[in-house]
Amino acid sequence: MKCVAFAFFVIPLLARAFHTWLQEVPYRVENGFLAFGGFHPSFYHSLTATQIAITFSEDKLDCGWACTSEPKCVSFNIAVNQDSNGLFLCELLETNMFQDTGKLQNNVSFHHYSPPFPCANHNCYHESACVPDLEANSHRCKTCQAGFVGNKCERKGKSCSEIKSFSPEVSSGSYVIDPDGEGGCEPIVVFCNMTEKNGTGVTVISHDSENRTLAKGNSSQGSYARAVHYSGVSSSCISQLANLTAISSHCEQFIKYECYGTVLLYNGYPYGWWVSRDHEKMKYWGGAGPGDLYKCACGVAQECANSRDGCNCDKYDHDVWREDSGFLTEKSHLPVIELRFGDFIYNHDEGFHTLGKLKCYGTI
Repeated sequence: MKCVAFAFFVIPLLARAFHTWLQEVPYRVENGFLAFGGFHPSFYHSLTATQIAITFSEDKLDCGWACTSEPKCVSFNIAVNQDSNGLFLCELLETNMFQDTGKLQNNVSFHHYSPPFPCANHNCYHESACVPDLEANSHRCKTCQAGFVGNKCERKGKSCSEIKSFSPEVSSGSYVIDPDGEGGCEPIVVFCNMTEKNGTGVTVISHDSENRTLAKGNSSQGSYARAVHYSGVSSSCISQLANLTAISSHCEQFIKYECYGTVLLYNGYPYGWWVSRDHEKMKYWGGAGPGDLYKCACGVAQECANSRDGCNCDKYDHDVWREDSGFLTEKSHLPVIELRFGDFIYNHDEGFHTLGKLKCYGTI
């Protein structure tokens, strides 16, 4: 009996609360379908727009339902006062107050209900521009501030190419990127060349071994070692650069060795090499690829100083400066993290190495 009494009192209260809530959380039509969204009132105003239909409703809830059930209706006017039958005149309209600007008029006999302006509570981040779509009663985010990307401009770019794709007018300069996304290593500061490579947006990573540097060691293989440290990237977060190469369609790094009386890859018995990001001793040089074992660019082109050698330096003459150089382009091996050289037997034996910046561009 208590349960029956409880239901008798509570159910009507819930129904009344639900009815009140429905009236305060009205509806709109989006792409022809019923959707929650909110008709916002303009009291004592009416919109002089094209009328789809005129109905008589018990209240604004009924008028709102009539609008949402009509695919072309996007707003409505409802009379302030009831007629002799206790009903409210309800005008269903084809446009809203934002589409028909200037047509919202003072009118003591009506209240007007339109959806909220699509950009009123937009979720475009970092000062990006909100562009309303009045037909669909939605919005999009346009022109992300330099360095931010995403449909809502909500995150830092993973590369300069991604930044350029979201903000085509950005200029070259320093940007903060985060190749591994949120939650990984700290973002890094890079230089973005927004004009090179046909304006795709080139990510340029500097390091401490870019200058032409003397290499001098002893006669053993790889006796000279030069570790390469990239600007703003700790050794524990080299994965940031690995992620950069993974999300870029192209990467490259120039490498050069000038030799005097020293050899390089020496046809399968290397005295010099470079080390990949995975700490692997690489067996090819700039201008060649992973399949060109113990070759430099001249070996691939069959134009070395000695046609039997894979590199110019491998001719092993002691009275001529020679050079092997070219671009490394295998993304899975870049960047170079160490340079090694050897075969410094005599006092006059020496070499110079030059390593270019890491450059990545394009998106996958």
